[in-house]
Amino acid sequence: MLEEWKLARLCRAQYRVVGNHSAVKICHWTKEAIRGHAPCYKQTFYGIKCAQCLEMSPAITCNQRCLHCWRDITIFSKGWKGPIDDPKDIIKGCIEERRKLLIGFKGNKKVDQELLERALQPVHAAISLTGEPCMYPRIAELIDEFFNSGFESVYLVTSGTVPEALQKLNKLPTNLYISLTASNPKMYKELCRPVISDGWERLQKSLEIMSKIKTNTVIRITMINRLNTENPSEFIPHIEKARAKYVECKAYMHVGYSKERLTEQHMPSMEKIREFAKVIEENSNYEIKDERADSRIVLLERR
Repeated sequence: MLEEWKLARLCRAQYRVVGNHSAVKICHWTKEAIRGHAPCYKQTFYGIKCAQCLEMSPAITCNQRCLHCWRDITIFSKGWKGPIDDPKDIIKGCIEERRKLLIGFKGNKKVDQELLERALQPVHAAISLTGEPCMYPRIAELIDEFFNSGFESVYLVTSGTVPEALQKLNKLPTNLYISLTASNPKMYKELCRPVISDGWERLQKSLEIMSKIKTNTVIRITMINRLNTENPSEFIPHIEKARAKYVECKAYMHVGYSKERLTEQHMPSMEKIREFAKVIEENSNYEIKDERADSRIVLLERR
């Protein structure tokens, strides 16, 4: 279990800890959706039901302390420590805690109550909330159990630092994301700040594994103004190695704990993101397919 002060920090940020090492939170875009506003860009791009999205992680801890991360990076470790909760218990607990958080919207005149009722029954799981989900030793079983529990889609987002977990997947996630913030080892150490010595090599292995995985695969490039935006062509070899179906070029957002380390000037403009994506389009097997200016993101798809 986490120290009391770390648990308190998570609760103040509207996280709910489930069991020994998992967490759930209501996403900003879920709140927007039940108010009848624009949904998450993932609904626009991939068709998920944003209001019925369960965003969670089975691993609060992480083996990186990314400069741009809006989560609490005081929670980190090189490997797994302590008990390993059962996937069924994690899913049940996350659904229950999510429901408690959403119940507070009942009676809110700005909320579509019919949509809220549907939102209380999640059908999409985003294993992405915090930490490194693939550090959880039973991640493959967790994905299996989400599908066995009736979930329509499951997204897994990883930094690529646990390639062996990707090799052990049974039922594949609907979308498999690998975060690619750096284009070379030096940049990786400066931006991702791994607590493991071979993080870059592990990321490269994960990109190779991704190229063989038969599901929707996505490379997400988090763009941080002046820190990794100047040479977009350097990312292309890594993208091509992964042979991902999609590439998301998305701005770093100046929110959460990242405000302690970066400034608003580190958020690239939508124009900058379009220019970055255009370089990739002109020099790779990818073409620009869509964008969402409110999320500062451009989507490319493999030709």
